[in-house]
Amino acid sequence: MKKICKMKLTRLILLLALLPVAVMAQKDPEAVKVLSEFSKKAAAAPSVRLDFDIVAYDSKEDDETEMKGNAVISGDKYRLTLPDNNIWADGKAVWNYMPDAKEVTVTEPDPSDESFMSKPSLLFSMYEKGYKVRLLEQNPTEWIIDLYPEDIRINLVHIRLAIGKTLHDLRSAEYKTKDGMTVTLTVSKYDLSFRPPEGYFVFSPVDHKGVEVIDMR
Repeated sequence: MKKICKMKLTRLILLLALLPVAVMAQKDPEAVKVLSEFSKKAAAAPSVRLDFDIVAYDSKEDDETEMKGNAVISGDKYRLTLPDNNIWADGKAVWNYMPDAKEVTVTEPDPSDESFMSKPSLLFSMYEKGYKVRLLEQNPTEWIIDLYPEDIRINLVHIRLAIGKTLHDLRSAEYKTKDGMTVTLTVSKYDLSFRPPEGYFVFSPVDHKGVEVIDMR
């Protein structure tokens, strides 16, 4: 990942991973029906657990990055595991752990920050307005649904979702921007039964001995 900004890519990955608990839709009635059921099932679960493969392509730099990852989301708590960094967030603090540097940075969510990385549940209201949605196509196993921003001035081109017809599970998600970035998340495992144990969304120094803790709270 030499040219693609790590923080930018992490944010896009987290956005795609959080889509199962966040999608609200407008316009196309058939797409709305699918997305409503999709979100309802995810929101009612103890958590959403995803194992995924990511392909990020920067067309301006002709640079492609591939990686595997895992995300667990429960309300405003989440845990994201990527090759280069791990993030824990319990709604009160966010721990960003860089294994190669052997350091973890601790920050406090800003109450006024309405980004998905600060408070994932705000994605519900974010998607209630500002997006057009349509059922692009369907096959015997999946619905393909596109979300477009109503404000054409923003950088996003579309978010494209593939949702399974049997379980209303996320199969894949694509995030495409006008500046040439395309991030495609392909889900290998989608689990709504996982119950995170106590402390699951909190970084444990005991399990990471020798790691420098940079507390910026």
